[in-house]
Amino acid sequence: MAAPSEVTIVTGCSRGIGQAIALELARAGHRLVLVARDRERLERLADELRVAGSPALVCAADLRDEGAPARIVDAATTAFGAPTVVVNNAGTAPADKVENTTNDVLRETFDLHVGAPLAFARAVVPAMKQGRRGCLLQLASTAGLRGYPFTSAYTAAKHGMVGLSRALHAELTPAGISVYAVCPGFVDSDITRGAAAAIAARGKSTAEEAFARMAAQNRIGRMHTPTEVATAVVRLVRERPTGCVYDLDRDQPGFVD
Repeated sequence: MAAPSEVTIVTGCSRGIGQAIALELARAGHRLVLVARDRERLERLADELRVAGSPALVCAADLRDEGAPARIVDAATTAFGAPTVVVNNAGTAPADKVENTTNDVLRETFDLHVGAPLAFARAVVPAMKQGRRGCLLQLASTAGLRGYPFTSAYTAAKHGMVGLSRALHAELTPAGISVYAVCPGFVDSDITRGAAAAIAARGKSTAEEAFARMAAQNRIGRMHTPTEVATAVVRLVRERPTGCVYDLDRDQPGFVD
């Protein structure tokens, strides 16, 4: 069971799913380290949390910088103590035809979805091993379990994130560290609505039609909400059940092999 005084890093939490996760974790008593590139948005979220009585530290950073995770962990340790939970939510969702998908796009997507979680693991695992407790949670996607058209870089990176989570789970579970990859389908978020608008801009449908097609690709037949994703994340962090890859896009969400 998670202790009420967990020191928790949440990346990509200036909006959308990450913000919903941060709010839910604050309600659960976590001391939060808020990470994203947009300092102004992070400060507004931190002020909201502090007014509600939840301690929060703002760390504005670009996680494409390999050294950023270690600096964030150092700042968190100075402010609150060694982090016991890391929620890797930051990412990007490029969508284009394969012939337009460059190596630069692929590298950036892997840096955020695979490189940053690995760098955070390197930085926090020694203290977690010493205390024989901790949790590393990646906000992955059903794109890490199956393929979608026009998302070659994103799908490859999310498969990498799921694979990294499985490897860390196998390595770190004996040390008392839980590792999860949470896999929702399409979520009603700024990123998803932006993708729908981009499709509409190419003149093949309206944004509303594109959004509806994406929702229909979810096995639950609708968009996930940020709140239901956040609720699943907080439950895993709190209860630490046995398992690694958690498929949210099912009538009965649960772990998959």
